[in-house]
Amino acid sequence: MSTVAAAPFDWKTLSSTSVASVKSELLPASIELPALPHAVTEFVQKAASPNFDLQELAAIVEKDGALTVELLKHVNSAIYAIKNPVRNVRDAIVHIGINSARLHLLAVGMKAATRALKTKLINQRNFWNESLQRALFAREIAKCMKLDPGLAFLGGLLQDYLLPVLTNNYDKQYLQFLAVPLGQGKDLSAWERETFGFDHASAGAHFAAQWHFPPDLLCSIFFHHSLESTLQGTHAEFFKLFPIALASLLPDQLHQSPAGFQTLIKVAKHCSAFDLKEVCEAVDAEQMKLAEGYEIPNHLSHLLEKTERTMGIAEAE
Repeated sequence: MSTVAAAPFDWKTLSSTSVASVKSELLPASIELPALPHAVTEFVQKAASPNFDLQELAAIVEKDGALTVELLKHVNSAIYAIKNPVRNVRDAIVHIGINSARLHLLAVGMKAATRALKTKLINQRNFWNESLQRALFAREIAKCMKLDPGLAFLGGLLQDYLLPVLTNNYDKQYLQFLAVPLGQGKDLSAWERETFGFDHASAGAHFAAQWHFPPDLLCSIFFHHSLESTLQGTHAEFFKLFPIALASLLPDQLHQSPAGFQTLIKVAKHCSAFDLKEVCEAVDAEQMKLAEGYEIPNHLSHLLEKTERTMGIAEAE
């Protein structure tokens, strides 16, 4: 008896449909987006072609000294355990693959772009560390569940990239959100949809589409506050967004999900694929290496212990 192969998941159609659902007329007419380095946008566009020229892609990166250094440093790190150091961009791309190179350069570009943006309500140093924490957390969950750690990392890193911009444009409204006592307000995304008619997830995907982000990455931004959707999806490919949606529950300076960590603990109790305590310990250890001397806003291991103790008290009562 012959079997019919499952149809491949169409990220491109899903991303196009998702972005098209955003009512662009509700978005701010004038918005100061973080400026990605030109070399990054050019590389992403050229790499999206099935007939890309490897030498041309290497030349694009080499035009930007900082990107070249970051890519070579990444490839020669302990992650890849290379015996003989890679000394040129072309060999670096060959060694890690075109998709990994594209994701890494996007991460480096967004890091530089968001740090250069002046913000009114957000502490940029903490914002970057929170984004890094989400990225490391999503990647660790993806590794445990044998999903896509590269997509998970970048989806965690970039899911909130538009928040510094939106809080600049609508600082008075976001101040009203922050004025509500912690634990008594709504999730940020729900409040945004009621207040503006869109949230930072859908708006983020809308603007990222203009930068020609890969379709799966666009979807990771669009659906990062849609935990139930990632669990109820009928295709295994869509489940790759699950670690990214879990990472959105981590605490941050805007208190996006007031009960997020409690929800995370409840989900973890029903998922045998990962141990939340081990994941938190691994993320804390990795972030200490990468935090560049900055104070980490929330050590997840300590937060897990504290939240579990509080939830235990609440259940006992």
